[in-house]
Amino acid sequence: MSSARYKLLIVDDSKSILHKLREAFADTAYQVTTIDDPLKAYQMIENEQFHIVISDIVMPKMDGLTLLRKIKNYNGMIQVLMITADISINNTLNAFRYGAVDIFFKPIEDPAELIRAVDAIAAKLNRINTILHAVAK
Repeated sequence: MSSARYKLLIVDDSKSILHKLREAFADTAYQVTTIDDPLKAYQMIENEQFHIVISDIVMPKMDGLTLLRKIKNYNGMIQVLMITADISINNTLNAFRYGAVDIFFKPIEDPAELIRAVDAIAAKLNRINTILHAVAK
């Protein structure tokens, strides 16, 4: 599966960050959806097939760590990358403990670094799919 087939959901309560990240991923092959409401984001995850999620940690209604846990309980194969301005050991450790692939701190000065991280996740998903196809034969 090429990266063009991977659906990416970006969740952040800041519309300016969503805009910046949508722009950053515009020239990539990912199908990008952005949303500023983590509760609606989780409903979308249940109703559509997203492969990769980028989520803020500190958000109203539901924090990103809770969203991360819900995503992983729903489908452990969905790859989640966290972003946060609230840089703490607790948030960082919990993000990895709950299954985040990576964490980036805001402000995101170089979106290319984030894109490279998503590309690495896509490569991992490609590898998993190759293994699953081999096993299924």
